[in-house]
Amino acid sequence: MTGTKQLGNFTPEDAPEYGDVLQCMRCGFCLPTCPTFSLTGRERSSPRGRVALARAVSEGKLEFNQAMKEEAYFCLDCRACTTACPSGVKAGEVMEICRAQAHQQQPLPKWQSVFRNFILQKMLPSPDLLETSMLPARLYQKLGIQWLVRNSKILKLAPAWIDKAEGMIPEMHQPLRQQIPQFSPATTEKRGTVAFFLGCVMTLMYAEVSRQTVRVLNHQGYDVITPKEQKCCGAPHLTEGDRETTRTLATHNLDLFMKLDVDAIVTDCAGCGSALKEYEEILAERQDHNRLEHFRHKIKDISEFLVEVGIRTEGLKPVNKVVTYHEPCHLCHAQGITKQPREAIQSIPGIELREMDESSWCCGSAATFSLKFTEESQKILDRKLNNVKKTEADVLITANPGCHLQLAWGLRQAEMPQPVLHLSELLGEATPD
Repeated sequence: MTGTKQLGNFTPEDAPEYGDVLQCMRCGFCLPTCPTFSLTGRERSSPRGRVALARAVSEGKLEFNQAMKEEAYFCLDCRACTTACPSGVKAGEVMEICRAQAHQQQPLPKWQSVFRNFILQKMLPSPDLLETSMLPARLYQKLGIQWLVRNSKILKLAPAWIDKAEGMIPEMHQPLRQQIPQFSPATTEKRGTVAFFLGCVMTLMYAEVSRQTVRVLNHQGYDVITPKEQKCCGAPHLTEGDRETTRTLATHNLDLFMKLDVDAIVTDCAGCGSALKEYEEILAERQDHNRLEHFRHKIKDISEFLVEVGIRTEGLKPVNKVVTYHEPCHLCHAQGITKQPREAIQSIPGIELREMDESSWCCGSAATFSLKFTEESQKILDRKLNNVKKTEADVLITANPGCHLQLAWGLRQAEMPQPVLHLSELLGEATPD
């Protein structure tokens, strides 16, 4: 879907291919799976409605108008419709491309465009700059300013998205990229060597999660290489319609990791894993197909990898907890990984896994959706939290930082007792020192 030929009222650069919008049969199988259609009941806010809008633009029957732009961004890109579609229509990916079109055809005001470009093209591609930008947040917490702000309730006077964004900030620590060894040896009988893709949000906000990921891999018999030169996977850029920067980042990461002699490239971030696996399509016109295919096959989510090679359970410590599992959209729908996290959880002695209803229903995070559409995001989150509550589990497990932030915030707001843990943290509890 990176065509350069003029297609109706789409501009030539990064336009959806006609076949991608033509193959929708309007059968409606997608409707019950779509959170935004469930909320609004609007046909245009359903997967088939959005694809119909894109088709009308591609056929020259509709200008790329404000409604098309709004629906491109109102889509959660949860990919649940893709899982349900018998024709394989990728409505979420079409909407991602329509976001790129929106910036070409309906550009932001100058100041917003400058700010957006700084974040996407300067800050996110630079690990050093990104880490430096988090220093004020760490000082905000360590100096007690956060405690004062939260207890004064002053943010209740601000727009809802600011209050929510501040409330979602987890306890901040020094970025993991600055501390993690480039080479971490296996601590049991060696089985192989893997590379570790350390995501931006993981290093900045969930350093302990990724520290446990490496520790678990070492205990499972794998040397772990974590290249310091790796950059953002490009997922935020795809979400915000900056596909060209995605290609630049993808080319860098592809060249970096393909130089390594490893059995797999492991990630503990569902969003990163999904973006990395999409390099094959994103770079299709710029890189050798066999090289891209080889790279894609090496990308493994931590649960996917461990189950594939076989989890060594001997010596694991019992973890006597009742847990339930929320499936990140970009793990279950974008990557088709559903059984593996459950198998990894159930490999831990003492664990009881209680399935929640609608475990694969979106939590309402969806990158910046939760801040752009705070009311709608809250309604989607409330549905998820109600399902969590019914399980009466001790702990909520997930495997993506965006979900982790949204769910942890929601549980605190609802005064529910469950902590949110990443699967790697749970496996880390069972892993002996």
